[in-house]
Amino acid sequence: MNVKIALAGKGGTGKTTIGSLIIRSLIEGKKGSILALDADPNSNLNEFLGVNVSNTIGMIREDFKKNAPRLTGGIYKDQLVEMNVHQTLVEGKGFDLLVMGRGEGPGCYCYANNLFKKYIDILQDNYDYIVMDNEAGMEHLSRKTTSNVNYLLIISDPSPKGILTASRIKDLSDEININVDKIFIIVNRVNGKLDDRLKKYIEEKKLDLLGIINMDDDIYEVDISGKTIFDIPEDSLALKQVKKLIEKLKL
Repeated sequence: MNVKIALAGKGGTGKTTIGSLIIRSLIEGKKGSILALDADPNSNLNEFLGVNVSNTIGMIREDFKKNAPRLTGGIYKDQLVEMNVHQTLVEGKGFDLLVMGRGEGPGCYCYANNLFKKYIDILQDNYDYIVMDNEAGMEHLSRKTTSNVNYLLIISDPSPKGILTASRIKDLSDEININVDKIFIIVNRVNGKLDDRLKKYIEEKKLDLLGIINMDDDIYEVDISGKTIFDIPEDSLALKQVKKLIEKLKL
């Protein structure tokens, strides 16, 4: 039995950074095998994790779609997809990474999508933890890219608009029944303590606050210098806070 964590929220809230910090925390806590899933078409999780990506599921799916008429037999197609999914997997130190990407060509991807989803689901069963970074907004919920997860962590900035977006994401996930065990909000880039008015607004929107993450110069330095999440010092405030959030989730 594995634990699947998905991150959501509006653009610019720091989803990828927090996802990376969660992955680092799980590695350092020796929690088990980890699969990082980058489901954001504008993928950059690999940069935070310090690994190079040469192929994505989207690219392979595009090739598969173009060559499908020349392939014979359903068994062969299944084997080809399974092989390609494994070849797309990038091995990091303490984790594996799979970048979803997206195909560039027009036309229906239904058959290819179903095959790839089938084998990605099989692949996920081989890991103790899956950490999934999603695109900004709510489109991934409508498409059910994010589904069957234990924890949906909605990342917000410390603003009413951010909280409102988080509320809408929660409402949509409830409405379309994507099968999530628990939904939490994390307020990121907080300067000092969280404003009491925002706390009240979070309560009014019936959001479950997991915790806050403060502004951290160490995060900014890594981002601006092009370093990785593993270059952040152990005494980083954001890293410590993420580790506490993981403890609250009892991971």
